[in-house]
Amino acid sequence: MGYGQSSRSNVVKVKKVNYPKKLERKSVLSAMVIRSYAKNKNFLTDAMIKKLKEHSKHHTNKHMKQMVVQMEGGDSFATSHKKAQKKIGK
Repeated sequence: MGYGQSSRSNVVKVKKVNYPKKLERKSVLSAMVIRSYAKNKNFLTDAMIKKLKEHSKHHTNKHMKQMVVQMEGGDSFATSHKKAQKKIGK
């Protein structure tokens, strides 16, 4: 065996499987859906909506709804997230 040659000459390469988009990444909630969770529709600012949309990639709809309700009650984003984690889970 010379320099740079591998002793594993019969290594089999695994074919990459293309999973459906649905399984690759969870869809992001729309601003309309997030706003529909709030009783007062004008409560959420555009910055809040943007942050909640990004957050929705990693959490369930139930978690997101609970967060919006908590934020409407006066809690911060972090506090409402912790409460939703305890009550609902991910």
